Amino acid sequence: MPENRQCKPDVWLALIAIVGILYFVVAVVILHVLRPELNPITHAVSNYAIGAFGLLMTVAFFTLALSEFALALGLARSLVASTQARISVLLLRFAGAGMVVTGIFPGDVKSPHPPGTLPSLIHWIGAGSSFLSLMIAAFLLSNCFKMDTHWQGFYRPSFVLSVTIVLALAVFGLFVSIGWVGMGERIYIAASVLWLLYVSVQFCILYLFS
Repeated sequence: MPENRQCKPDVWLALIAIVGILYFVVAVVILHVLRPELNPITHAVSNYAIGAFGLLMTVAFFTLALSEFALALGLARSLVASTQARISVLLLRFAGAGMVVTGIFPGDVKSPHPPGTLPSLIHWIGAGSSFLSLMIAAFLLSNCFKMDTHWQGFYRPSFVLSVTIVLALAVFGLFVSIGWVGMGERIYIAASVLWLLYVSVQFCILYLFS
């Protein structure tokens, strides 16, 4: 942990992460209104990237990726150096890279699950890799917080949110089996984004008010 807790680069990394996450959330909410023809129960969030207002969703993928990269860099500079911390940060970067792939390759509205085209298959692989990496990183980072005196106060909420992500994944699998792909995905995304937002906000508070 740097001695200068008011380190401007780290504060800006936290703020970039927060703004990117909030843009993602707001964009998805707005698209539910702008694209009412897409049933949120059966259509994935990715489907908003195709057709009218598609750029709004594509940019949302990239801003979420930017948030994950920024948070990963900030945590790499903040956490006590350890093998677990390095692996956690690497996984968070993988999550960002997967989100970039998700934004570059469009999904398939006509066949949302399983993917019916090669770009759609790459899209789903990118998205799946991103959220799986984030889920593992969330657990590992929670343990890193427990071992770091500066982050110990954030350990318990972070761990609870990590467990919530796993439960959301189980719900996602259940909903996919009954054709509610969109609903299951939204629950899983909400849990994942909530963890990202929590850690980003706490990271910002850690530098601004400690």
